[in-house]
Amino acid sequence: MEELISRETIASLLQLGGQYALPAAALLRALYAGIRGKLPEGFTQIALASIFAGVVDVIDPSIAFDWRVAVLKLLGNSFFIAGLLSFIVLYLLRMANRGIYFDAFIGGVVGLISWAFWTQILLNDWPWWTAPLVIAAGSAAFVALRFSLRQLARLVRIATYFIVLGIILVIGAGGILALQWITTQAAS
Repeated sequence: MEELISRETIASLLQLGGQYALPAAALLRALYAGIRGKLPEGFTQIALASIFAGVVDVIDPSIAFDWRVAVLKLLGNSFFIAGLLSFIVLYLLRMANRGIYFDAFIGGVVGLISWAFWTQILLNDWPWWTAPLVIAAGSAAFVALRFSLRQLARLVRIATYFIVLGIILVIGAGGILALQWITTQAAS
């Protein structure tokens, strides 16, 4: 029986929801918790989102499952996301506002390091020309986050949208994957 949606599309939906939307929501909620003086609560949210991102990275229906590779991917991705988000939270909360250009520079450096780690160590297949885009996105993100710290209510509302989007994408992709598995089992 033919697949309803390709396995690559399902993997992309899982990745979008679990590795991008939920960690972004955890970052925004951790910043909100840090502003209120509850930084440990924010780091707990970062830890949970990082573990979830690692688990989602392991779930790839397009390749055969290997325990050794799965554990390495889980740990590598989880620690990478946790470290990246923790650095961003600590930088924005503890570093005095030194200006838009300084924040943009730090964001660009973080973007370059993140791209290098993502492609060279975690072995994600991104072409070389995405590096300048990630650097620009890092710069823009740091500047936008610095400005958004002034508007806490809006920050939490945006985080809630990211949580809902991430959960919808992960549950939807998981449901489609389960449906495809059930239909292939029934056909054979």
